[in-house]
Amino acid sequence: MRFLVVDDSATMRRIIVNSLARIGHDDVLEAEDGVAALAAFDLGGIQFIITDWNMPQMSGLDLARRVRGGDQVVAVVSAM
Repeated sequence: MRFLVVDDSATMRRIIVNSLARIGHDDVLEAEDGVAALAAFDLGGIQFIITDWNMPQMSGLDLARRVRGGDQVVAVVSAM
């Protein structure tokens, strides 16, 4: 399963990525805001997004709406 971790805090991204690695998930991409996340998502293969809600440029909620509006099935959860 490929994950996308989205948070404007590099520290929070690192905590989540390390937590995923500890449970055996090493296929993880990172993005610092919703705009960068959408670009990574458009490359394909993302099955699970963990996102902060409050970010510059594009919020996690707006990201979830954009991702869910497409044809690909993806789980989106908030890391608040």
